[in-house]
Amino acid sequence: FATSPIIRHVFGRTNVIIQLSPPPANGLPSLSPSVPRYVAIYRFGSVVFFNISTKEASRLLEQIKKHAVHPIPVGFERREHFEMALQPQLETATGKITADRALVRELDMNTVGVVSNIMGQTVALDWHLDTVDELLRNFSDINSSVESTGNFTSMERHTLFQVVARNNSLFIEMVGKMGIKDRSDTAWHLSQYEGLHEGMRKEFDLDERFRHIEFKLNLIQQNAKFFLEVMHAQKSNTLEWVIIVLISFECVLMVMDMSGWGSKLLGI
Repeated sequence: FATSPIIRHVFGRTNVIIQLSPPPANGLPSLSPSVPRYVAIYRFGSVVFFNISTKEASRLLEQIKKHAVHPIPVGFERREHFEMALQPQLETATGKITADRALVRELDMNTVGVVSNIMGQTVALDWHLDTVDELLRNFSDINSSVESTGNFTSMERHTLFQVVARNNSLFIEMVGKMGIKDRSDTAWHLSQYEGLHEGMRKEFDLDERFRHIEFKLNLIQQNAKFFLEVMHAQKSNTLEWVIIVLISFECVLMVMDMSGWGSKLLGI
């Protein structure tokens, strides 16, 4: 970041956390000048900012998008806001956690790692839910067409294969890239951050939201399996008729050859 020099960075299994230097006196102000500033970038597409103004966050996001594979257009990003309240007098690393606010003793790399992981996952789940709903709409269109015509068109076959492939990739992304079922590395190694991780995970209802998406993905998968079996049966029936025709043609040729009609018809 050209205008926001990096103090240090830490690579995680699914992310990189960057601590930025304090803003210059004549530059874009942070929300709390005495508190460190961080940016957490996740490989599944989420970016989480800590103590950075909205204007500077937008500028940094544009720089990050230049290195993304399929960046989301400006204005279509999913956004979530969460307040971190610092209370140095806390005896533990974490205090009370609500749906929009968490009390922490300090904003260090470990706290940022736990909070950014939950925030990144909750925004990504929203995007995945929208994508799954779109797949359901596509599948509903295929269902309605087959219900009225009783057959598949080539376009519907193509759409069905796309839905099945996207359905599989979404599930792999959530479990593999996002690590939605995995425990936070920080909370795993440092027990004092366990309460922060579990509290935020519960407040944002990650497990229930994942089960909701999983149910929809399984619904698509089960119905797609039925249609694929029907298509396979139709293809098998076609191949059987082709084989029957070829065998019949061969029998006709054999009878003609044995009766002598074959040589007469062919002029031999």
